[in-house]
Amino acid sequence: MTDISTLKEIVSDGEWMLDQEEKLVERDLARPMLDRARYEVVEVSTGVRRAGKSKLLMWVGRRLKKQEKRVYYINFEDERFIPDISDFQKISGILELGRNSVLLVDEPQNMPKWELWVRRMHDRGIKVYVTGSNSRLLGREISTALGGRKKEHEVFPFSFREYLRAKGISSMPSDQKIRELERYMKNGGYPYPVVSGDYSVLSEYRKDIMERDILMRHSIRDEISLRNLVRYIMSHPGMYVSNRAIKSFIEISHVTLRKYLEYITEAYALIPLEKFAYSQKEQIRNPKKFYPVDNGLLIKKDDLSRLLEGVVVQHIRRYRERIYYWKDERGREVDVYLPDIKLAIQIAYELNESSIKREERALESAVEKLGATPLLLYLYAAEETKYPSMNVTEFLENIETILSTSA
Repeated sequence: MTDISTLKEIVSDGEWMLDQEEKLVERDLARPMLDRARYEVVEVSTGVRRAGKSKLLMWVGRRLKKQEKRVYYINFEDERFIPDISDFQKISGILELGRNSVLLVDEPQNMPKWELWVRRMHDRGIKVYVTGSNSRLLGREISTALGGRKKEHEVFPFSFREYLRAKGISSMPSDQKIRELERYMKNGGYPYPVVSGDYSVLSEYRKDIMERDILMRHSIRDEISLRNLVRYIMSHPGMYVSNRAIKSFIEISHVTLRKYLEYITEAYALIPLEKFAYSQKEQIRNPKKFYPVDNGLLIKKDDLSRLLEGVVVQHIRRYRERIYYWKDERGREVDVYLPDIKLAIQIAYELNESSIKREERALESAVEKLGATPLLLYLYAAEETKYPSMNVTEFLENIETILSTSA
């Protein structure tokens, strides 16, 4: 257990952090989360490590302090914690809590019974914001304790729109915007590297996810195979991942592969796409494709088409959970299919004479067999298509509208 003097230091450090003047990029989620301070629900923010969840909490907390709220920030990943359930009782005794209080609870998932403490604080009328970096752990525990008393938010690294905001870019010619998107495709949108320009930390981010969100939380006997699997996926974004596909790179059983993929996905590092099929049996029988939650996690970044696909998938995932790829019996494949709005999306880095027929044939099949609405996205176009199309930059700028009106 953590001694009382150490807990007082941790609480004091949180208050000090809230008092600091710091220029933070306003995230798209920030205003809605601030506005929800008046609602009697626990705000739960999950997402990949280093996506900016703590900074988002700080942004909200500092503005609530200006509204005369009594705000406390506690980072439960502070190395001074010696996790014990009694810590919560001590913390409650240190804090001056009332109905004007707000608790910012950062990464509590390694603390025993943390969710019961959050529930108790909520029942006392205290507004609570919680962040975490593991979907299964956080989701199961908070759902059991809170039921319908929570609002969940998924925090991703900077979207392209937030990336431009962080760079201080409000408008630019379309050709310059395309070049900026290409930089974003290769470097990703992790907040610290974008703001500081220091992209050397990205390898450490991969290591942190592996060490702290996977290995520490699961009993992994074959650590080398897990690391090799991560290396394979982060070098081959958007490729099929199955025992057959990876057998020349790594040999593990089907059961172990499935388990490892679940662990990596639960840490929010991957976005899985199943093949869409009306038969669940067919869905299960076909391999999944995996994209990184952010291209900054990639090891190899030489396939520009795959990088662009990743960016589009990452942005769609912010608004839609049910994302699939689709392939007909002749192997014609649609990159993204959204069954809830029946939208079939092909993504091409460059539309030219050799690529356009392939892209159109896949969309034609999706229109015929699924009744889908076709959309062809491109970055560069030397040829015109017969299907609705737009530049990826335009798609990313208008994604909410497109995904809500396509049905």
